[in-house]
Amino acid sequence: MKSLVIKLCLFLIICLTIISFLLFNFGGNIDYFYEKFTTPKTKSMIIGDSRSFQGIQPSIINEYFKNSNVELPMFNYSFTIAQAIIGPLYNKSILKKLDKSTKNGLFIISITPQMLTEHDGYSNINGEFREQGQPPHNMIFVDVNPNYEYFFKNLSFFHFKAMFRKSSTTHKDGWLEETNLPRNEKVFEEWKSNGIEVFLKEAKKASLSNTRIESLHELINQLKEKGNVYLLRMPISNEYYGYEEKYFPEINKILDSISKLTNVDYFNFNNIKNSYGTYDGHHLNKFDGKIFSKDLCDLIQSSLLKKETK
Repeated sequence: MKSLVIKLCLFLIICLTIISFLLFNFGGNIDYFYEKFTTPKTKSMIIGDSRSFQGIQPSIINEYFKNSNVELPMFNYSFTIAQAIIGPLYNKSILKKLDKSTKNGLFIISITPQMLTEHDGYSNINGEFREQGQPPHNMIFVDVNPNYEYFFKNLSFFHFKAMFRKSSTTHKDGWLEETNLPRNEKVFEEWKSNGIEVFLKEAKKASLSNTRIESLHELINQLKEKGNVYLLRMPISNEYYGYEEKYFPEINKILDSISKLTNVDYFNFNNIKNSYGTYDGHHLNKFDGKIFSKDLCDLIQSSLLKKETK
């Protein structure tokens, strides 16, 4: 019996050692979200779905504001549209990741129409949310390394073959760097067509949710107590933007209204002439994401200067 216990303990130690090695060395390659739960609580944050996850680079913002009074570093706490849906669950996780001592943080909330929707079969007003049970909402610990809680709760999100391909990497600052870009125009059009097809399929069974809109309002007010907040719609292709406006025509009025009620700036880059490149119609490629991040910083800096002169 004693021998069996010793062998079992040895086996567990070996397993934990292997897991720890993989998480320390390849965590950002084998899982999109793992690194987000291994870093310290943050004072400034990017919030949103996959568009901001890939399109806003914290390193650019950190460099831009390094000599300002903005509390850094910036951290990208965006996920994908399956998880990053505005509501009580996401709000709770955001506040859990936020350093409570923050006084002058910078918070960028990137919104897409789908982030404010309720799907058929879920009653948001009755506390039914389609993102429930997924990260980050199922996480107790959001700042430990290695994070065994994440590993055991979300093993299905891991793709271990990816540590050899390394076609994408989630960095320690939360930014997802996608290196698997379309090889030619034909591939680009195929990816864009597939993305629009998925959007249309989801849009037909979704409607804007008052619960989620109210949660966005609450989130902004909570974050305003810790610094400056900015609402954002990221640049996408004209075709893609046209579909969003067709299925959710009231979204801009809602965001404009929230902006005025909460006294925060709202930047809609689709109303600003731009030529940022995407790799599928609605995700910025990493090269244009760098340019976009800098341009966003310029707008924020201009806003901050105006506030200082008032």
